[in-house]
Amino acid sequence: MKTVQDLSAQEQQIVEDFRRRLDAAFPGVSIRYTLFGSRARGDADAESDVDLLLDLDVEHISFADKRIIRQVAGDMSVAHGMVLSVLPVDRATARERGEYSIFAYIREEGIPL
Repeated sequence: MKTVQDLSAQEQQIVEDFRRRLDAAFPGVSIRYTLFGSRARGDADAESDVDLLLDLDVEHISFADKRIIRQVAGDMSVAHGMVLSVLPVDRATARERGEYSIFAYIREEGIPL
């Protein structure tokens, strides 16, 4: 597994810009970011997306808030020339689906940012 320091300057920049935009869009909400997938494993190629799990410290994420998150991810994808794929998770979803394979996989291979 890679570490945060192993990410390219472009990967680090897209994540940093995304975090800054989400912090502005959701003031006062704690968000934990975890990089997963090929970029976390270190086997990404030029066409690989940047996969991020967003653990939001709220009970429920509204549809409108999910739309904002996806819009920001889309804006960052266009601005940085790489696809940013996000998986937003609230506390209720983490409780209800925390043992699903995708979450176990992210816990195993993910890089906390």
